[in-house]
Amino acid sequence: MTPDRSCRLGISMHRDRFAAAVVESDGTVLASIERPTPTATVTTVLPVVVDELMAQAGPRGVDLEHIQQVMVGVSEIDGLAGLPGAEAGWRRWPGQLGPVAVVRLGAATTSLPPLAGWPASFRATVSIAEACVAGGARLDGTDFEPLDTAGLVAFARKIAGKVNAVAVSSVFAAVAPGHELAAAGLLRAELGDSVPILLSHEMSGSGLLERENATVLQAALIRRAWGAAHRLRRALVDVGLSHAEPFLARNDGSIMTVDYALTRPLLMHGAAAAVGARGAALLAGEPEALVAFTDVDGEPTAVCSVTAGSAQLAAGSTVIAGVQTGLRTVALVPTTPPIGGTGCGLPQLAEAVDRAKSSPRDLPLLVIGPGAEKLVDTLPGPLPGTTLVCCPPRADAAAAVGVAVAPVSGEAVRMFSANSPHGDDIRHRVKEQARAAAVHAGADPATVAVTDVEESTVPYVSEPTMVLRVRAEGPPRVGWRRTYERS
Repeated sequence: MTPDRSCRLGISMHRDRFAAAVVESDGTVLASIERPTPTATVTTVLPVVVDELMAQAGPRGVDLEHIQQVMVGVSEIDGLAGLPGAEAGWRRWPGQLGPVAVVRLGAATTSLPPLAGWPASFRATVSIAEACVAGGARLDGTDFEPLDTAGLVAFARKIAGKVNAVAVSSVFAAVAPGHELAAAGLLRAELGDSVPILLSHEMSGSGLLERENATVLQAALIRRAWGAAHRLRRALVDVGLSHAEPFLARNDGSIMTVDYALTRPLLMHGAAAAVGARGAALLAGEPEALVAFTDVDGEPTAVCSVTAGSAQLAAGSTVIAGVQTGLRTVALVPTTPPIGGTGCGLPQLAEAVDRAKSSPRDLPLLVIGPGAEKLVDTLPGPLPGTTLVCCPPRADAAAAVGVAVAPVSGEAVRMFSANSPHGDDIRHRVKEQARAAAVHAGADPATVAVTDVEESTVPYVSEPTMVLRVRAEGPPRVGWRRTYERS
């Protein structure tokens, strides 16, 4: 029986601190906390969260049965990002990356083979075998060459029993994914259903190399994602929340079900900043603003811009572990300490604010994080380019509030000829695909809607070509009941 009141529990974990909030389905924040913790893992954090938040929310008539969804934002995937090679990131995860097999469909692309631009040590850690076989499409969607089914079967038999996942990419898969789908069927028949087959047309980016790199990274993270999902589900059972469906924050400030994230763990990269910005905008009632993030000492760490209540995403690609990917993350402008200094001065913060702005219009600066009040107290007043500097209510728990109120999103990307007589039909199909992707990620099918349509031209191609990117959003589904029990 579904309770007559529906609430969400949002949790944001970042290194040695966590924040949590209970939010009603209409966005009303009922309770929040922000605490240090020796180890920010869901197993250690969740019991504390439940005890303290229920003590606050209980007098307002909320108990555990009213929590219908648990939304979690984690930052550990961000450990992959950093300097080329990301030695401090992925080397902390011995035995938890890969092994992955890489398949590229497009024999004419061997001048730049799969993973050619990867740091050598990282490539050796992730991939145990790569193959480039005939296949792929032309820009008009027709086959560039027949798919080499025999080569795929031979490669599958070579890697059988040796890999955790297989990453498949194809030339112009964003135009015609048929060869990727066919390759997945052949590989699955040889390797069995227990080996995930990840396809590049389901990932970000229209370029082959960026799609391929993102797909391989996703495949490499699957083992770690499965372990994290098991621990989250077990922890929910332990604290009496087995009835609540778990969601995870993603790179664009939306959320996705745990099952959806299992084959898309890279989408969690940059999620902490994205949901923090969303929470700041909601708490301050300022959908158009700048957001400054702080550490516990009151030092600003980065600034971003918020439009329509969501963090603005970077226009270019994202480098992760020294690898170029098509993943879109928040356009964060880091604050740079003065030369020889250990903290960020006022000029450095003002510069970050100026660089984060997407228009010359002055905007409010919202300061969030564990040191938000300390930073606001030290500032003499509004900075250049801002109308005011403020610390929203519950600023220390803004990320937890942001993940709790986030929608579920889905995206579809398609390339097509600008001269195609079927342009309207293509646009309609891509919108339907975006809606379906949002439902697949956990959105309520009855309320999901298209929220953004972006068309851009593709440079350096002989035929005028468009890239259509459609985004759909909806609130998380309700009425879900798990059958999971602790094992």
